[in-house]
Amino acid sequence: MSYQHSNNKNKLVSATLEMPGTEEIIKLSGGQVCYFKMGTGPPLILVHGLGSASANWYKNIDGLSKSHSVYAVDLPGHGKTYKSISKKPLDQAVNFMFEFMDKMNIPKANIVGNSMGGLLALAMALEHPARVSKLVLEGSAGLQNDIAWFLRFMTLPGIGEVIATPTRTSTKHLLKQILYNTDLIKPDLIEMIYQYRKEPGNKAAMLKILRTGVSLNGLNPELVLIDRLSEIKAPVLLLRGRNDKIVPIHHAENFVQEFSNVQLHTFERCGHWPHIEFHEEFNSLVLSFCAEN
Repeated sequence: MSYQHSNNKNKLVSATLEMPGTEEIIKLSGGQVCYFKMGTGPPLILVHGLGSASANWYKNIDGLSKSHSVYAVDLPGHGKTYKSISKKPLDQAVNFMFEFMDKMNIPKANIVGNSMGGLLALAMALEHPARVSKLVLEGSAGLQNDIAWFLRFMTLPGIGEVIATPTRTSTKHLLKQILYNTDLIKPDLIEMIYQYRKEPGNKAAMLKILRTGVSLNGLNPELVLIDRLSEIKAPVLLLRGRNDKIVPIHHAENFVQEFSNVQLHTFERCGHWPHIEFHEEFNSLVLSFCAEN
């Protein structure tokens, strides 16, 4: 099974999965950047997690574009975007996102972040609050330090290289950690994720990012932002899966208890990717939240 660009629609396709919107390649200061865009209206930017890519939002771009200009971008070291990673990957990613917004002429946007993308969204709101309208944090990192043990083990030299080596079999095993509903782990989904994991340079970039921010003790203290959440003025919607094996769901509870501008929705019988397991409900919740005054 392979990916190709259709001649007339410029869409990423597999045997049964199709990426909505148009794929675009631009140049930013770090090099080539890939993103997908669809729709018109207020800008809404989808930010994927570690080891993922913009293609991960294939079930969401179309639905969210009904009332928004939706952008799904490959972060540095991911998908088809440039692979150079700095010594401070989070700072690099924050600067990258604002440079991308400038290139797209987006002064302010709603940001939807999954996992590491949630941590990045939080950092964006802290760095330049005037540029973030609303935050949707899905299984977000950055609230507490405990995360899945297989991610901690990947920080060990040699072991990480073995675990992170992309094969279709390892991709299937990874999806079993991410998704609660294993019936969704079909060959087309495995193939899509395998294809962007095996892009040249992605494995090394992912391990560098991981080893900069994680140890056997979990997320490094400087990336735990719970003490700075009071600085965030943008409304926040926390989305979590009850059965998330990557980021424990209790991370969100302190956030909700302490701050009045935070809403919480829990997806039952759901893992780390509600945007795939319950994509219609996910899309509806995001659109309703972004439409609120």
